[in-house]
Amino acid sequence: MAKEELKKKIYDILRKGYFDGTDDAVDVSDGPDDSVHLVVVSRKFDGRRLKEKNDLIWSQLMQYLAADEWGKVSLSIGASPEEIKAS
Repeated sequence: MAKEELKKKIYDILRKGYFDGTDDAVDVSDGPDDSVHLVVVSRKFDGRRLKEKNDLIWSQLMQYLAADEWGKVSLSIGASPEEIKAS
């Protein structure tokens, strides 16, 4: 699958899935080589630990992507708006 197609597929999975709120933001960008990076900002992460945030993101990805597709994701970050403001 071409990188642009994969980025769109990942974006659509997250935006049409758990992160479908009007305040949720999903950014899927190029990583090194043929990899993909993604950042999700959502109030759904409020009060959650890092592992819980990753689990929310990856549960969506692993449900709808083939192993060779989700294997291209080399970085995933989940943060609440408050965490972004504090940095």
